[in-house]
Amino acid sequence: MKPIKFFFFLYFISQFSPLHAQQTAVYTHKNKEFDKAIELYNNKQYLSAQIIFNKITHEVSDSEIQSDCAYYIANCAIRLNQTGAEQLVEDFVEKYPTSSKQNQAFLEVAHYYFDQSNYPQALKYFDKVDERILTNLEREKFNFQKGYAHFNAKNTKEATAYFNKVVNSKEFGNQAKYYLGYLAYETDDYKKANDYFDKVSDQDRYKEKMGYFQADMNFKLGNFQKAIDLGLEQMSKYKGLDISELSKIIGESYFNLKQYDKAIEYLVNYKGKKGKWNNTDFYQLGYAYYQQKDYENAILQFNKIIDGNDAVAQNAYYHLAECYLNTDKKNQALTAFKTAS
Repeated sequence: MKPIKFFFFLYFISQFSPLHAQQTAVYTHKNKEFDKAIELYNNKQYLSAQIIFNKITHEVSDSEIQSDCAYYIANCAIRLNQTGAEQLVEDFVEKYPTSSKQNQAFLEVAHYYFDQSNYPQALKYFDKVDERILTNLEREKFNFQKGYAHFNAKNTKEATAYFNKVVNSKEFGNQAKYYLGYLAYETDDYKKANDYFDKVSDQDRYKEKMGYFQADMNFKLGNFQKAIDLGLEQMSKYKGLDISELSKIIGESYFNLKQYDKAIEYLVNYKGKKGKWNNTDFYQLGYAYYQQKDYENAILQFNKIIDGNDAVAQNAYYHLAECYLNTDKKNQALTAFKTAS
């Protein structure tokens, strides 16, 4: 190398190497700060992480780091329930349309709202996710959670479609089968409901929930003894309104089997729909007392029946008249017979 060229080479190195070294040091420093912020984020220290991410955005011009910081700032805001958090997500997507984290941003926000049981908001963001580019594991979780969000919104068709996508999943399959069974039960497709419930009958977490449904289904199918057996099996596991509904199933099943003495024990424990009995409820208990020749209690129940124009009311008045006759109340019996005719 000629002396003059070598001189300029040394001059160039002396002028620019310190600058390059300085820039590298700055980048390395910011990279460490970014890693620290990620660590805080992963440890759910969202406010501390957000502060560092914000600081980095004002100190680094690298577009990829800026994009990643914007992504995490928005996610922190969502988790901190900050005002304008959703707008930060939308701003991130708009400002960095080519970011690999765009789809992930929608997915993470959807999962967060789902975990908070805010299913309408979760569904809003699930709808923004491009499920085609999800990994298999991400897709399974996405399908189950979106299915449940639809289930919660009573969107039966959509919920069924998404649950069916994970029915064979190791992680979500049993849950999907349970909810598919429940959806079938709600639409009176008891055969399909039983099929799904049978597939998860060995899972303790579902046994208690399914007990009532299976008892009710068998009652509606006319399998009264099985309804009784299933109902009695569940009685010790329930309380409040659940016991009331089970009592109705068991009591009415005994009633249909003409085991009136056993029916009474459970019919009296029924609290009614929204705390109110209807004419059929009063008639069944009254008739059970009537069959046991407990006429006073039968009279008490039959007299609670109002708007006596249907078959239930007419039958009740007829039996009421007989109860009055059996208790030597002939005038009341005559009135009841006239009402029944």
